[in-house]
Amino acid sequence: MPEIKYANPETVEEACSLLHEHKEDAAILSGGQSLLPMLRQRVGSYDKVIDINDLPDQDYIDVTDGEVRIGCLSRHRDVATAEAVERHCPVLAEVAAQIGDVQVRNRGTFCGAVAHADPSGDPPVIATLLDATIVARSADDTRTLSGDSFFHDFYETALSKDELVTEVRFPALSANEGAGYEKYEPTEGAYPVATVGAYLSLSDDGQITEARLATGALEAGPTPMEDAASLLEDRQPTDEALTEAAERLGDDTMPVDDFEGSAEFKTAISKKLAKDALKTARDRAQH
Repeated sequence: MPEIKYANPETVEEACSLLHEHKEDAAILSGGQSLLPMLRQRVGSYDKVIDINDLPDQDYIDVTDGEVRIGCLSRHRDVATAEAVERHCPVLAEVAAQIGDVQVRNRGTFCGAVAHADPSGDPPVIATLLDATIVARSADDTRTLSGDSFFHDFYETALSKDELVTEVRFPALSANEGAGYEKYEPTEGAYPVATVGAYLSLSDDGQITEARLATGALEAGPTPMEDAASLLEDRQPTDEALTEAAERLGDDTMPVDDFEGSAEFKTAISKKLAKDALKTARDRAQH
């Protein structure tokens, strides 16, 4: 392994200054569950590793202004077990509880997974589905980015090379809103072959006023399935309506044949996942 210099900043400002100095030659180390395997396999080439684990007060999870806010050092396990997450955005707790294995959940950070943008990762899909707000800090500025347009391609996002994701904000869901998330893994803890997230908002008379669907692992990144979701709006959330949208989602996906399965198999799986996720979203919105 080539020699890599190590930095251990004590403030967010110092970390951003180092990123500004080294840009694409620097990598952020938070949980390390993605970065360290990449370094061992020489997938990435970096001159500097910036370890942010000693940044103070960055492992928070709180609810402010109708948002569940997650600091950049909050671990997946923290998100999965936080009472505030379970109360205000239960699907987020479910997603975090199913990420990887115990080690990944104990060490990996939710914000780091969003920034890493693994096409098979769970956090990018839920951030896309719920249009999370992603807070990015640089040495000179702080900006917020929209979750549904943050992910561009394989491991590519709207982040600049000198920006650090310091917080991800998810909407606190009201009583008439519900979200569900389903995935298919060949074995427990393996990377998913297909994931689907669903969100529904219902009117007082039970009609769907807003629907969202997003897939993961099937394409180059999390993909909003707008045509399928549009089939549900202004309709009652009957099993027939949910099935129609799930079928459309599967037909609109563009998976490829690989060692994990044929495109036909992945399409069929995505339809089943979509229907299950939609049913969960409906049940929660009707509760």
